[in-house]
Amino acid sequence: MDLKHRLKNIKNWQHQSYEFHFASDEEHECLCCGHRYKGNFCPCCSQKAGAGDISWNSVRKGVMEIWGLSNRSLIYSLWQLIVRPGHFISEYLRGKFQVSFPPVKMLFLVAILYTLIYYWLFQQVLNLQVEASSAVNLWDAKNAGWSRIVLSLSFLFPTWVLFQNSPKFSHLSIPKAFFIAVFMSILEIMIELFAYSLGLLCGASEDVNASLGLLLFAAYYFVAYRQIFGFGVWGTLWRHAIMMVCGIFLWIFFDEFIEYAVTPDHPLRIQSILLCSSVVVLLLLLGYILTKFTRNRH
Repeated sequence: MDLKHRLKNIKNWQHQSYEFHFASDEEHECLCCGHRYKGNFCPCCSQKAGAGDISWNSVRKGVMEIWGLSNRSLIYSLWQLIVRPGHFISEYLRGKFQVSFPPVKMLFLVAILYTLIYYWLFQQVLNLQVEASSAVNLWDAKNAGWSRIVLSLSFLFPTWVLFQNSPKFSHLSIPKAFFIAVFMSILEIMIELFAYSLGLLCGASEDVNASLGLLLFAAYYFVAYRQIFGFGVWGTLWRHAIMMVCGIFLWIFFDEFIEYAVTPDHPLRIQSILLCSSVVVLLLLLGYILTKFTRNRH
C-alpha cells in the first residue's frame, strides 16, 4: 500500500473513527423488571440487554465507573482529542454527545491530575521550581492546571467573533464556542504535560520545554480549528493569528489587573490595562470586518 493511499485511509478514519451497532430483532427478557422487548435497552427501566449475573466483569466495570471509564471512556475521549481534535469536537457540537466523556467533567479531572503531577512530581520530587516575575506567574506556578483553563478560555470570545459563518458552521453561538474552549483547554493541558515530560527525558531546559509546548499548542489549535470550521489554510491562518494575539493581550490584561489590585498606586498599571483592552477591541473589530469582507466576496 503506497503512502498516498495510507494517508487517505487515515483521513477517512479521522472523519469517522467508530461504528454504531444497531439493535437486532432478537427478543430479550429484562432481568430487572421482567419486561420482554426488542432492542439494546429495556424501554421500561433502561437496563442493557446484555446484562447478566454478577461476575468479575461486573467488578471491573464497577471500579472503572469511578472515573467514568466504562461508558464514553475518559481515556478514549482523550485519545480521540489527540488524533482527530477538530472532527471529534465537531461531532460533539453537532449533538453526538454519546461519543465523548462529558467535556466539563473531563476538563476538571485532567486539570486536577495535571496540577498534582506539575506541583508534586515536577516541583516536590524533581525540584523543578518556576521563577515567578509577577502575581499571575506566581499563581500560574501554584495552580498550573487551572491557569491553562484560564488561558484557553481567553480564546472563547475571539473564537466566537472570528469564526462566524464558516463552511461547516453557518452560525457559531457562544455556548458552542464555550465547549470548543473547554475541549481545547483539555488539549492544552495534555500538550503541556507532554512537553515537560519529553523535556525531562531529553534533559532539556525549562525554556526549551515551554517553547516546545507553545509550538505544539499553536499547531494543534490551527489543525483543530481548520477541521472544526472548514476554512482553507489562509482563512484559518489569519483568524488563528488574530485569535492568538488577542489571547496573549488578554493574558497580559489579566496579569496587569492582578498587579494593579496588589499595587494600585503604580502609575503604569492603568495605562497597561487600557492599552491591552484597546488592542484586543481593535483586533476583534479588524477580524470582524475581515470576516464580513471575505464572506461578501464569496
